[in-house]
Order: sequence, then structure tokens, then C-alpha cells
Amino acid sequence: NLICDDVKLDSVSIQHLRCPNLTNHTTINHNKPQTLKSLNMCSNCLAIPTITLKLLATAFALLYGQRQLTKNSHKWTRRVTFTVTALISLAISAISIFLIVLHFNDDFRRRFFVNFCAISNLKPTPLDEHRCSILQEGNVTGKIIEFGPGPGTNFKCFENSTSAHMIEHYVAVEPNAHFEGVLKKEKGDRGLEFPLTHVGLKGEQIDISDNGSYDVVIMTHVLCSVDSPEIVLSNAEKALKQGGRIIFMEHVLAAQGTWVWYFQQSIAPMFTIIANGCKFVDLRPVMEDYLGDRFDLKMLDFEAPMPASFFFARPHIKGVAVKK
Repeated sequence: NLICDDVKLDSVSIQHLRCPNLTNHTTINHNKPQTLKSLNMCSNCLAIPTITLKLLATAFALLYGQRQLTKNSHKWTRRVTFTVTALISLAISAISIFLIVLHFNDDFRRRFFVNFCAISNLKPTPLDEHRCSILQEGNVTGKIIEFGPGPGTNFKCFENSTSAHMIEHYVAVEPNAHFEGVLKKEKGDRGLEFPLTHVGLKGEQIDISDNGSYDVVIMTHVLCSVDSPEIVLSNAEKALKQGGRIIFMEHVLAAQGTWVWYFQQSIAPMFTIIANGCKFVDLRPVMEDYLGDRFDLKMLDFEAPMPASFFFARPHIKGVAVKK
């Protein structure tokens, strides 16, 4: 059966659909049993990701190719090349198995992503200069909603800040339940005293009862992983009062044809699994098309100072959109 829950958290009223895989046009007949197909649910939930099959095939091809290319070589040449090839193949196979585990085990994948974000984002990084400057420009005061706060990465910008004392209420919309404890701990560790409400839903699923009363919506590194950026932006617009601000900072798709763009395309299938649904998306036109008419939009492209291992995530946008 299709089950909907109404949840009341302080000033936030949420309608939670327990069956988010249903399409908007699904018609349900409650008089007869439903199948996965009739509910139009994910048809490939039991399918092994293609990227893992490709990796396993590559590992096998390396071993087979080594045997064929060195079968007439000196025995020590065969042994050395086999050892090197076997180690490489083993590493590729291990990555493939790890991706399969992440794909099928939702709880493990979410926990892994929480630990990764907590380790990499809560300590000081060069990106903090851009993060904190755009939050300062957006004037984070009053009633706040943050979509996808993760482990509370933005809280570091409020520590020892006068604006933190002017936050009346902070609503954190985060569907990954494992982030909640880390988020609250980070708030306490930073000495932040504003009221915090955690809402364990996707940004597309919330229905805010007191729409038009929020001062600021924060979105940093979240629109890449949502199902519909347009719906999330629509919910943000509904929540804001006139003159309210959307503060955003997102990594984006590199310019088409560049070597970074080609690299993003090649790792995208693995990145989506490891990063719990994050994708490389060209968010520039999304922000311009959706916010352009109803917001005063100020947006800047920049190369984020990401670590060398994350060079593919350096293309970024940041900005502030003020509701007219």
C-alpha cells in the first residue's frame, strides 16, 4: 500500500512519502495486489552496476593478456610480469567488489559517506575562504533552512561570528539519518547555541507549513545529489520571505571538451556510487533559468582550491539570490 506520514517538527510540517520511487503519474488500485512493476518502482534495483562489470572484465583481460603476450618469454619475465599484472588485477577487482557492496547495501553506503565527509570537511581547508565569504555576504541571520548540511561543514563559518547570535532557528534538511549525530556534535563543539531541528527527508519531499517566513536558505554541495534541483529550488523559494536569500556553492560540470570534462565523464559511474548519489551536473543554467525572473541573482564561476586528488571537482559556482 501507499503510505504517507505527516510529521510535525516545531515549525516544519513535512509530508513524507515512504514510496519515493513511485512516479508522479502512478495510479494505484487498492483492490488488487501490487507488484514492483505495477508500482513502477526501480526496475534495476537488483542489477549489478555496469561499471563494476567493466572493472572485473578489465582485471580478467589483464591476466589473460599477460599470459598470451609472455608465453614465449623467459620464465623470470613471465613471473615478474604475472606478479605485477596480478597485483593490478587484484586491486581493480577489489575496487569493483567494494562498489558492488556500496551499491547494494544502502546503510553501509550512507555510513561510509558520513565518515568520509566528517573526515574531509570538518577540518580547516582552503575552500573555507570561499565558503565562509559567501555565507557572510548572504547575511545568515533570522530563520534558516539548510538543504544537505551533512556533518555541519558550514558551522565552522559561524564559530566566533556575531551573526551566529542572530540566528533564531536553524532547520537542517538531511535525508541521511547517520549525519544527525555528527551534525549536533559539530554544533556543540563549535559553541553554537541557536535552536537546531533535524528533518530526515529529501529536499524534494518537504512541505513547510509556515512558507514565506524564512530569511535564508543555504545550499552548499547538495544540488549535485538531489533528484530534481528544480523542485528543491521551488521549495526554497516557497520558504523564503520577500527579500530572503538563497546562498549557494556547488561543484559543477567542467566546460565540455576540456580534459577535466572527459575525466569527469569517465569516473562519473564510480563517483555516483561512492559519493552517495552525487553527479556532475551543469547547474549554471538551472540556477539562471529557475531563479532569474523572481530573484536578483549574483553568481560567480571559480576554480575551487580542492586537493590534488579531487582536481576534477575544482569547477565551482557560488552566489546569492535575493527573492524579489
